[in-house]
Amino acid sequence: MNNSQNTKPNLLDGRQVPGYWIFRGDTREFMLDENCAASFGINKINVWISQDEILEHITLRNMERFFRVMDTHDLGSIIFEDVLITRGPNAGKAYVINGSVLARFSDGKVKHATGYMVNAQSTFSEFIAREIAGDDFFSWDFETNRFRFSANYCHLLGYDEQEFPQTWEQWANIVHPDDRDMMAVERHIMESPRYGDSFEFCLRLRHYDGHYIWTIGRGIVLARNEQGYALSLIGSFSDINLVQDNFDNIKQMLYTDTLTGLKNRSYFQNNSAKWQDEKVKPIGVIYADVTGLKITNDVLGHADGDILLLTVTEALTTVITRPCDIMRLAGDEFVVIMTNCDEQECKALMQELIDYIDRHNSSQNVMPTFVGFGCAWLGELEQDTLHATIERADVRMQAYKDAHRKENYAQLKVYLEKRKGRPVSMRDGRRLEYYSQQERDQMHKSTKETVEKEVEVSPTSALEQAQDLKFNPSQLPDYNKELSAAQAQAIAKTNSATESKSSPDPATVITHSAKDAASVFSAALSPAQANSPSQEPEQLPAQEQAQAQEPENSASSNSEQEANTTSLSTPSIDINNVFKKPY
Repeated sequence: MNNSQNTKPNLLDGRQVPGYWIFRGDTREFMLDENCAASFGINKINVWISQDEILEHITLRNMERFFRVMDTHDLGSIIFEDVLITRGPNAGKAYVINGSVLARFSDGKVKHATGYMVNAQSTFSEFIAREIAGDDFFSWDFETNRFRFSANYCHLLGYDEQEFPQTWEQWANIVHPDDRDMMAVERHIMESPRYGDSFEFCLRLRHYDGHYIWTIGRGIVLARNEQGYALSLIGSFSDINLVQDNFDNIKQMLYTDTLTGLKNRSYFQNNSAKWQDEKVKPIGVIYADVTGLKITNDVLGHADGDILLLTVTEALTTVITRPCDIMRLAGDEFVVIMTNCDEQECKALMQELIDYIDRHNSSQNVMPTFVGFGCAWLGELEQDTLHATIERADVRMQAYKDAHRKENYAQLKVYLEKRKGRPVSMRDGRRLEYYSQQERDQMHKSTKETVEKEVEVSPTSALEQAQDLKFNPSQLPDYNKELSAAQAQAIAKTNSATESKSSPDPATVITHSAKDAASVFSAALSPAQANSPSQEPEQLPAQEQAQAQEPENSASSNSEQEANTTSLSTPSIDINNVFKKPY
């Protein structure tokens, strides 16, 4: 911005600040000040000008509106119009005209009217609309260092006009202490054009009775001296207390769990920065998780499950009365974050929670509530973080639940069966534990030993047991290799017992046994696996095959064995499911 050499230069060539006009109805003439004349591109300043000379600079629609305002009561006595300039240096630019009808003739035509005009892109144009909406205006003069406030402004804050602050320092005293840094921004704008000529900010102003009102303030510098310091300032304040209250209510709804009334996961995610401040450390964290919530919901219904959650909420809010944030993160998970809380206090509060739950469960005719608790504190490890602290509390909570799970589930089972009058399964299908490699190796070893032992006692029983296992050999190659040998031995002994009393050639028995063992496993495999070259049995020499076909009773026995094997065949199953065990 270039400052002129005048004492009070107009900003932006006189077209961004308001220009004033007066209209007289008896002669149908306007008088324009310098800024208003510059907007129309007219060189006649502070002299009466025919309305026709003004109207030829605006659109036909604007002319129609002009005559409706000046010659009828249709649009009332408040003038607020958008005008498009069609001629002169500002052709094509939009302006806002605001004014008031001061008097009318008996026929309804305007006798006197006055107002101002400003470029629609100007910050000041916003003040016009807000004035019509009843906003509260102020002005400040450098020479007197005094503020002037509208009657509405004083009424907004509950003051009489004589009591309202008149100087900068007095007005600063009614600004909320947390918002006074905004005044520094205004100061910078007043001291130099480098920071601009307008401002807008929200701040709280103290009402006469002591409470604070949220307002939004806007202002514009009208003139500066040669050094760039503001000589005059005009602005407005709008009461947005209702808007702020609604915003606070909406934020409260977004950050509150509807069932428990506690803060929710959204609050936790959007407010984590406030727990990073060094001033609030040390920080203690307590993690809580309800035991058996899903089973309770499934057996008794969600209304009873809600009772469990509300019981835990009551425990947390009753025991922990210090400043903290209690949040429900998920269905059955709660976390408490306590600022300025050390290890000893954190552990003590967790123990009080455990004692509270125990007292609750000792009462008669109440639904037993079982909760896992774990605590941690920020700083117990080097380069500790809040995220890591919460994870440690979660892990300790899970360990606590596992240590008490059997006892808690037993007591909960008694209560649920009493309520339902029938047995209740406490199996939770969501919890799966996987065998370790050592456990799997031990299981394989035990199965092998059992099969080998059964082979010695009852070959037929061993064969049936081996077929019933239905494991996928491709996934357990070593184990199934051993099992295949056991099957072959079982088949051999079975065939020996069922054939004729005369002993056949040993080679024939071995041949049939091997062939039958291969048939058993081919039937147990899926079609794709059965056709795989890698799963095919080894081919016997031609001489042995010929010998195997000679005895008719052996061939017949072989056909019967194949038929039995086919009837026992089943699709392969997923080995991952075999080695899972429900908790």
